[in-house]
Amino acid sequence: MSTITITLVKSVILTNVKNETFFRGQVVKATDQKLITEAYHEQAGDEAYQEAILNRGLYTNLEELKTHFSDYLTSAGQSSGDNIGSEESEGNIVLTLVVSDRFNSGYVDSLAKLSAKYIEEAMLMDWWKPINEKQSALYAQFVERDLAAIKRCFNKTAPVAPSYKYPTTLNVPGPAIDIGVGEECTVTYSISDGAIDDIEVRIEDTHICNAGRTAEGFMIIGKQLGHTWIELYSRHDEELTQTIHVYVTDQR
Repeated sequence: MSTITITLVKSVILTNVKNETFFRGQVVKATDQKLITEAYHEQAGDEAYQEAILNRGLYTNLEELKTHFSDYLTSAGQSSGDNIGSEESEGNIVLTLVVSDRFNSGYVDSLAKLSAKYIEEAMLMDWWKPINEKQSALYAQFVERDLAAIKRCFNKTAPVAPSYKYPTTLNVPGPAIDIGVGEECTVTYSISDGAIDDIEVRIEDTHICNAGRTAEGFMIIGKQLGHTWIELYSRHDEELTQTIHVYVTDQR
């Protein structure tokens, strides 16, 4: 899991909402001068009561947004709450989300912008609800579109295939060993630093000797007199090999 932070600038959200209502009011006045009073009431200004309505709308819709982040929002250890503290805060609104390691980090900025846009358009939907039902319904559609886009930001990236470091070097102590019938000898080897040990062994003539893996390498056991060879090789690179001749002499 990884953590991302979304910062919403309160002043920008409020300014955008005010600008949108002002533009709407200007359009209404330009359409019909008789609607000047209606246009005035549709515009969100700087009067105290209007500021209070906007602040309430901002934090109400912020809390609504948080419910859509329920799978990702981190807990701040808060065990009690009220309905006034957040409305009195100033500056930035910071949301900290815990997301999958497969979250596409390219969507962090998009998520912040879409979250702000969601709050703005939800505020406008609420603003116009008592005075312009048609305009409010239009912004309700925008809110649904914003929410769908926010949810798409959480689509996980395709899983990345794990990468493994396989040996590129293989070294053995020497080119030959000499053992007796029934005698055991451990053949050790070394590979590239940090590589996965994928070394196996094959025997040219199993009548002469056997080989088995141990913690230190491979145990070679002489079975009958003769000469053969064993080959150590990488399972992921057949060209990475080392050959050791095995001479089985009289029993010692």
